[in-house]
Amino acid sequence: MTTDAGWVYGLLLVFVRSSAMFLSSPLFGGSVPGRVRVAFCFMFSICVLPVVQASIGAPPDDMFSLVAAIAREAGIGLLIGLCTQLLLVAAQMAGGIMDMQLGFQMMQMFNPQLGGMTSLLGQFKFLLFLVLIFLMNGHHMMLTAFVRSFESPIVFDTSNLATIQSGLIQMLGGACVLAIQIAAPVAAVSFIVDAASGVINKSIPQMPVSMVTLGAKSALGTLSLALGLPLMVVAVQSGLGHTSVELAALLRIGQR
Repeated sequence: MTTDAGWVYGLLLVFVRSSAMFLSSPLFGGSVPGRVRVAFCFMFSICVLPVVQASIGAPPDDMFSLVAAIAREAGIGLLIGLCTQLLLVAAQMAGGIMDMQLGFQMMQMFNPQLGGMTSLLGQFKFLLFLVLIFLMNGHHMMLTAFVRSFESPIVFDTSNLATIQSGLIQMLGGACVLAIQIAAPVAAVSFIVDAASGVINKSIPQMPVSMVTLGAKSALGTLSLALGLPLMVVAVQSGLGHTSVELAALLRIGQR
């Protein structure tokens, strides 16, 4: 086996892992042309290959081992990208809860990053979270996890797939908790307005309370949303820290 064959084999594995990671992470969406994605992943692989070349090993002797290695690299890349994507899912869930409380759920728009429809505040929280992740070097966390995933061989088999599945479910639960925490101020205002509406409705049954308080709920909810924007920084910091710890634990599970 020549050095050229080892270099091509290492470049192939790094390219597959980086492509799966970037295409499943919030860095690339449906609005990015396919040629740009492929070119970026290829250049990124060339830059990273000298750092991780020693950990890759020699090319396999048969086609079955090569296909298995490519499938493993794709799975590891998808795992890293999915863990990062959960932060954006939490933001969109929080926006959806706010839209439901304020009556904005009927306003839908297309999200090119996710390739589907989303609500008004869901799109706002998604884009805000994405900007804050870049400002807080969240993409550095993803790239660091990518490089460290080459330190020890990672194997997906029946002995650790169940543990990895439990870890992903735990991360999804953490994303749901984060979404509820982000939407808590708006939900609290909406609950107070609804409680006051119920009291007024009992006192004056003839009055269309829901129509009267709808504007007040939207105005107060929007005000609480604006006042709670500084807390988004804390939410992103907490989400990045939790994701970093859980992702490192998931990668250690598969290492042999």
